[in-house]
Amino acid sequence: MKIYLFLILLLTTNIVLGQSKGKVLGTVFSQNAEPLEKATVTILNSKDSSVVSYLLTDTKGKFEFVKIPTGTALTLFISHVNANPFRKEFTIPNGENYDFARLKLDSKSLDEVVINIVPPVRMNKDTLEYNTNFFKTRPNANVEELLKELPGLQVNMDGSIYYQGKEVSKVKVNDKDFFSSDVRIATRNLDASLIKTVQVYRDKGETKKDNEDEDKLPITINLKFKKDFLKASFGKLYGSAGTRSRYEAGGLFNTFKDTLQLSFLGFGNNINRQSFDYNELN
Repeated sequence: MKIYLFLILLLTTNIVLGQSKGKVLGTVFSQNAEPLEKATVTILNSKDSSVVSYLLTDTKGKFEFVKIPTGTALTLFISHVNANPFRKEFTIPNGENYDFARLKLDSKSLDEVVINIVPPVRMNKDTLEYNTNFFKTRPNANVEELLKELPGLQVNMDGSIYYQGKEVSKVKVNDKDFFSSDVRIATRNLDASLIKTVQVYRDKGETKKDNEDEDKLPITINLKFKKDFLKASFGKLYGSAGTRSRYEAGGLFNTFKDTLQLSFLGFGNNINRQSFDYNELN
C-alpha cells in the first residue's frame, strides 16, 4: 500500500513540476508595421524586478522564451534603438503558454531628449548593455559575482569570462584600459556596487572599421561607474620566507579618480627571481 501511495505522490509531483514552466512568444513590429530585428525582449519578476530571461528578436521580429515560471506575476520589457520602450504586466496560467501575438512599438520623436525608462538589457548599436539595478548581488560583492548574474555571460572558476562561446580578452573602466591585461584584476577587486552599466561588445579597435567576420574580433567588457563612485583604490601584498634567510616580498597598489590612474609596484627577494613580468608592468 505504501508503495502505491509513493508512486501516486511521485506522479502527482511530476505533473505539478511539468506544469510549472511555460512558453512566452510574440512578434515585435515598428509603428509602420515593419518587423523589428534585434529588439531586446526581457522578462522580469514583477515582485523584485529581477531578470528572469532575455533575448533578441530574429529577422522577422519574433521571440520565444521557454521554461518561464507559470502562475507568477511577470513583466515583459521590450526596447529598440529606433522605438520607445514597451512594458506590460502578465501571468502565464498554469499548464499553458502566453502568446503576445503582435506587439507594436511607437517610434521615437525627433525632438525626444529625455528617456524616462532604462531597460534592464538592451542592444545599443553593436553593444549589449546590462542595467545593474535589475541584477541582485549580496552586500560587498565584487564585479565577478555581478557578472555571474548577467544572462549570456559565463564566468569560470579560474576567473575567465566567456560571451557567446568566446573568451573576453579585456576589461575596461569608463571606456579606458584598466591597469592590467589580466581581466581578474578588475573583476575580483572592484566592488559591484560601483557599477551602473556593464557593456559587452566586439572590439573593432581604434579604427572602428567594419569587419566582414566579426566573430573573430576580440570581446571587451566595459564597466560604467556610477557618478558618485568615480574613484577607487585596491591592491595586494604578499611575502614568504624560508631557510638560509631566503625571502620574497612584493606589493601592488592601484588607485584611480575620474581620468587619473596611478599604480605603485614594489618587489624584493634574494632568490634570484625576476620581479614583475611584462603584463603586470603594462
